[in-house]
Amino acid sequence: MTKTSQRGEGSNKPEQLPPLVSVGMPVRNEDRFLEESLHSLLAQDYVNLEIIISDNASTDRTAAICRTFSTRDRRVHYHRFDTNHGAAENFKRVVTLAQGKYFMWAAGHDLWSPNLVSECVRQLENEPDGVIAFGCCTWIDAAGRKMARSSGWIDTRGMVPSARFFSVFWGNMQPIYGVIKTGALKKVPFLSCIGTDLLILSELTLVGHFIHATTAEWKRRDFRDLESYRDRMQRYCSSQFGLSRSFLDRLFPTVRLPLEIAKIVLRSRVSWLEKVGMLLILLVSLPLRYIIGRQERIDRVSSNNN
Repeated sequence: MTKTSQRGEGSNKPEQLPPLVSVGMPVRNEDRFLEESLHSLLAQDYVNLEIIISDNASTDRTAAICRTFSTRDRRVHYHRFDTNHGAAENFKRVVTLAQGKYFMWAAGHDLWSPNLVSECVRQLENEPDGVIAFGCCTWIDAAGRKMARSSGWIDTRGMVPSARFFSVFWGNMQPIYGVIKTGALKKVPFLSCIGTDLLILSELTLVGHFIHATTAEWKRRDFRDLESYRDRMQRYCSSQFGLSRSFLDRLFPTVRLPLEIAKIVLRSRVSWLEKVGMLLILLVSLPLRYIIGRQERIDRVSSNNN
């Protein structure tokens, strides 16, 4: 894609556009914050952007809002499922439709600094071994006020693949909403199970580096009632969410996760000695991560109730 430069009178020299970035927004009943989120994306200072909205059979004003934006701005492309296909399928669909060199998932209730896409692309263009670049995460409430809650970050440059893998394993899942190399992402299997974000990041961390773009900001909105661990698992296992489709998945929601993580290690390109070491560490780390994650959820709910 090219455009004509306007630098000199009578000049017809083409100016090359930067790489296309596809922003995938999977939504379902997001009318409360959707307009604000779309305005935030359209205010990005990056010039070569497409926004792909996949509406998972919304029953509120989401469809009307999306159609209005797609009519007003050619960068916005609206697609809709007539029946609920589940969140996992909706997240996968926007990746399938993406045409850009880079891809970013965007929630229909979050906000972004105007330089987030441009800064993340700049980082990836300057780092051939990078696979994801992501900004600083700031938590906001329903009114857009900054919350005391904070999230750590990971920059894996300088790490060997196994170190990258475990830094993501023990970290948070925030990089999943960063700018990702589309080619690498489309090679990752999308499984409908709990922990899909961890599986995707685990695959990608064995492909390349995760880069922290410190001058860019992603505002993640926390507006839902705080769930207990049990309620959260029940929501993930529901037909509305679509992460646990088999009887075994519903009965034991997290049973597939360690098996799929082990498969990622086994099919990675690291040496067999490194694979054996990673699998041995996982034997101890997986139960411990489950226990810690569950206790953190219990502590948050208890703190909120008090």
